[in-house]
Amino acid sequence: MEKKMKAAKILICLLSLLLLFLSAGAGFHPAFAKEKRMRIIIHDRHTVIPKNEKVENVVVIGNNATVSGYVKTAVIVINGNLNIRKSADIRGSVFVLGGNIKQQPGARVTEHVLSINMNNKTLDSMIFAAVMLLALWFFRLSASLLLIVCTVLFGLVAKKPFFSGIRSFYTRPGRMIITGCLLSLVVLALSLFLTITVVLIPVVLLLCLAVFVSLLAGLVFLGREIGSTFAVLNGRQEWLKLLTGVTILIALCSIPLVGEVIFLILFWYSLGLSVTWLFQKWRNRKKHAAAK
Repeated sequence: MEKKMKAAKILICLLSLLLLFLSAGAGFHPAFAKEKRMRIIIHDRHTVIPKNEKVENVVVIGNNATVSGYVKTAVIVINGNLNIRKSADIRGSVFVLGGNIKQQPGARVTEHVLSINMNNKTLDSMIFAAVMLLALWFFRLSASLLLIVCTVLFGLVAKKPFFSGIRSFYTRPGRMIITGCLLSLVVLALSLFLTITVVLIPVVLLLCLAVFVSLLAGLVFLGREIGSTFAVLNGRQEWLKLLTGVTILIALCSIPLVGEVIFLILFWYSLGLSVTWLFQKWRNRKKHAAAK
């Protein structure tokens, strides 16, 4: 029973650690901060959070931390000790690896507190590396499953007639990849420029949404083409062919080292295919309007 409780606590802490790193990006940008004083602290030196200070997260690696103020999400200390003063108010999880926790009476910690100390810095560092690898694997698995689900749902909503005329560009992958690469650079440069203005961040979000939809469109088209090549799926429902093809594509993207390159090529291909197809439809419509 105790082993199960310990395993559950470790799992909760791992999930909290993963959520911290997922939310870290939003906390650095002032447009997403709810308060000016709510910030993320990441240090490799002795860190002190004063009594009247409010921060989002505290991450200290290789040194000690003292918390007397307010922490909204989590406190993580790697290879160091944590001192929680009585005035501290920590609304998230506390995780210390390779150190000890000293909590004064009156200190408020609302979530789980976990300390792992093997009294060996090398072993503690290995455990930290294993935790990060596990968190990365969990993130990639979740992202892969989410991408498969989004692609299949998009394919169900966008029926086959929606992709009419796209097959004419299917046999020119090199041109589509080059087009997608150039477009991605343009979108990246434009997004960075618009982000500086802060006010136009919604436009950046719309650009990101458009790029994501183009990726889904490309995956739907390629997934259907791949699924249709399996004789065992002949006569089966279209969503099953799409699911099979998309799963194969995402599985290829999950191969270590090589998978990132495959995903980048798929991304460029999908972006180039979608934009070229939309441009061709717009030009054909313009020709028909002129003919009338």
